Amino acid sequence: MSNINDVAKEAGVSITTVSRYLNDSYPVNVNTKKVIQDAIDKLNYKPNAIARGLVNKKTNTVGIIVPYITNMFFPEVIRGISDQCNAKGYDIILANSKSDGFEEKKSVENFLERQVDGLVIIAPKIEKLPAIFYKKLSKTLPLVLVNKYFDDNDITFIYNDEKDGAYKATEYLLDLGHKNILFISGSQNSYSSVVKIDGFSQALTDHGLIQENNVSDNILVSDYTSENAYKLIKDNMDYVNKYSAIFCANDLMAIGVIKALRSEGHEVPKDFSVIGFDDISISSLYEPGITTVSQNINYLGKVSGDAIVKLIAKEEVIKNQLLNTQLIVRNSCSRLKE
Repeated sequence: MSNINDVAKEAGVSITTVSRYLNDSYPVNVNTKKVIQDAIDKLNYKPNAIARGLVNKKTNTVGIIVPYITNMFFPEVIRGISDQCNAKGYDIILANSKSDGFEEKKSVENFLERQVDGLVIIAPKIEKLPAIFYKKLSKTLPLVLVNKYFDDNDITFIYNDEKDGAYKATEYLLDLGHKNILFISGSQNSYSSVVKIDGFSQALTDHGLIQENNVSDNILVSDYTSENAYKLIKDNMDYVNKYSAIFCANDLMAIGVIKALRSEGHEVPKDFSVIGFDDISISSLYEPGITTVSQNINYLGKVSGDAIVKLIAKEEVIKNQLLNTQLIVRNSCSRLKE
């Protein structure tokens, strides 16, 4: 394998001149540039990216921390971020925090050691890590937090209006005549669940079905997976039978709920209307097609990717970008029979 010494010898120039050409750290004569590049091509020399990064203090990499790589929501966000980063010459490095605050912090430290040019954290564990952690991090390197928010004017947040999405989904079920609606939460203490519960309870309150957002009787707690949503319904069928519609905090849980209802001899949407959240790809392929709230997942990633490359380039970025959600009507809901 050729090294920089071989290139310098082949080109008939000093190692310093080759280094200046590779790192664009000092002007090099046009003719000399051509001689060096010819030598590089002839020897098939591949510069050491890490070494160049140490010289330039730029690695052309963006770190992305994701809570669950197996959840179909997150790969689509990553794809959107990656498309924007790749278009500007940045590679991405991925870390899975397993939705654990300690693992997220460890991933951040690892990326800092790798000297990434910027960092994107998807669904950061703001419930577990103090706001000052993210505030200090944003002063260390360009940082974008995706799909979670807390009040801070220095950090760049890109997130969907999940509260409004939950309100629209609940109102849709109410318009279909459903008054007894069950909400399947991911985790009552997580940011995503809290804002969705807020939208759900606000819709019920506005329609006079509950008093002062007292929605606790209408909630069962799962963990965003199909498997546990399935088990939750199976274990609580007597309770579930009090309701005519079920609103799930994501599409994976909606799939688990529908499977559980079927296993108990019920049909969807004939016996129960079921609505999801996210609009992951499988929600349109499942039978019945799942009515859901689209978070425009790929667009969320693209906006986030655009933000991080602009921050790295020291360009102006809107610090607080709240994106709209959209109700997608398919076949898993029907009008309540009189």
